Amino acid sequence: MSVTKSVQEVKKQIRAGLILGAVFGTAGHSLSALGKQTLQPQERPMTINSRFDIASVGKVFTASCCALLVTQGKLDPDAPFTEYLPEHGLGRNCKITVRDLATHTSGIDSSGFYKSTDPIEMERRIMNITSVRPAGERFEYNCRNFILLGWILEHITGKGLEDLARDLIWKPLEMNHTVWNAPGAGPDEVEHFLPNRPPGQHNDNDCFVAGRPLGNGSCFSTAGDLLLFLQDILAREHFAQEYYDLISTCTYEKDGSRRSFGWDMCERRRPRCLSEQTICHSGFTGQTVCVDPVVGFAAVVLTNRTGDWEQANQARIGLIEMMYRANCRKGGR
Repeated sequence: MSVTKSVQEVKKQIRAGLILGAVFGTAGHSLSALGKQTLQPQERPMTINSRFDIASVGKVFTASCCALLVTQGKLDPDAPFTEYLPEHGLGRNCKITVRDLATHTSGIDSSGFYKSTDPIEMERRIMNITSVRPAGERFEYNCRNFILLGWILEHITGKGLEDLARDLIWKPLEMNHTVWNAPGAGPDEVEHFLPNRPPGQHNDNDCFVAGRPLGNGSCFSTAGDLLLFLQDILAREHFAQEYYDLISTCTYEKDGSRRSFGWDMCERRRPRCLSEQTICHSGFTGQTVCVDPVVGFAAVVLTNRTGDWEQANQARIGLIEMMYRANCRKGGR
């Protein structure tokens, strides 16, 4: 794949102050790395082995673990989520389903009242959150939905999220550089700048306070590992077909929002050149991944964002469009 225009675009984003550096690529092609991995405690260049805190992109692992438990008959996506967390304040009469959590349509309060510097108090508040509107009324992105999904996974399996994700996903796909616990300092750990914690630490405040993996993300991964994950969604070879159908089929569409189980499918977040069957996800610290099963295309763009969130997000989408067009010119769809 010719990467000249893509490289020029990333350099432009670095000069504009949107990002410090990036690792990017598409399924079936080599990765590119540009810019800086860290400034402190020492300056390091970005490499294809750089490992990022992928922020909310980690939610796709929570969704995949749930979907795989569905294929094993251990989780019903359309059951009230309190069947699996009966101690939750909403009780057994709750009508919010597991799928409602996974599509961010639960109606659960998205305000920050649950925030606390004490992990026990934070958990207590989340477990006593009440719904503010009927489930399915509208989409509202809410990390609490996926924190609850993570606790459901732990409740069903008796495993922590890192051990579960490794057993179910990462080990079968040979994703050997992905972890959920904060790895700490290391030669490949990327420095992020929002809120500017040291490399190898959770940048998501909920995960940082909890001191352990939460279902809302903040995993640590490389572009190479993520492409293995995305390529598997294209190939549909490792797991039951029900798993792939669940994560890739739109089950909520209203007021411009389109969601599958754990993934975004809306037009405004999708690269314009890709089909409406594309599933994608972004991360606050500067990441975007996407898979289009119709055209057989998958891409990953990992950055350490330093500029405006929406501007940087649109810039990543534009970069994916460039990579897709380059693939098409080479006949690599």
